[in-house]
Amino acid sequence: MPEKPLSLQAALLRGLLDRAGMPGDDVLARAMAEMGREVYVGGKRVARQKLPRLGKSAASTVHTVKVSLYGAKPPIWRRLEIPSAMPLPLVHEMLQVAFRWHGYHLHEFQTVCGEFGDPADDDDLSDRADETAVALGQVAAGEKAKVVYVYDFGDDWRHDIVVEKITPAVPGVCYPRCTAGRGIAPEEDSGGIWAHNAASVGDDASEPFDPADVTAALAGLADEVS
Repeated sequence: MPEKPLSLQAALLRGLLDRAGMPGDDVLARAMAEMGREVYVGGKRVARQKLPRLGKSAASTVHTVKVSLYGAKPPIWRRLEIPSAMPLPLVHEMLQVAFRWHGYHLHEFQTVCGEFGDPADDDDLSDRADETAVALGQVAAGEKAKVVYVYDFGDDWRHDIVVEKITPAVPGVCYPRCTAGRGIAPEEDSGGIWAHNAASVGDDASEPFDPADVTAALAGLADEVS
């Protein structure tokens, strides 16, 4: 059986080790084994966890999460109530609506269970797993769990998603919905958070935000979840 080709990162590492006169294959094998036990979530290295099955209770519970645009000054955030069983592709669509993105670029979810993304996105720079069969309740199984959603790998818009609570769904309420928030998100292709902050100097930090507008825009996703 032919040897499986190395990823770009692994190939570069092997080349550097070989040029330094080090036993590249041995060091590389140990390094890759160690990386397999850890993942990065928002730039922080954490122990990798096995992706759990989605519990039966997820069909009737709601994740209340605070989603903050990392580094934004003044802060930009949304509080969202999301069905625990919502698949990650729909979470992606929901975040696009909540922050007024337009889906022009690639995205990924960084979780304690690894990275997940759209299998149609082939950028050859990541070992992202298929997001289509994974639900929010699997990668953020408990309160205080954190997931990072990155959109546009050029501008690098990082959204920190923190689970505040998990509660039974209220009968008659359509989810997902937005209950609070602050700030208007940056324009698409505007250069990243640092460029946005520089352009926002002197702006009114209390720029109006109406969660009802986001909830109304999210109405179409409710049918896809139910």
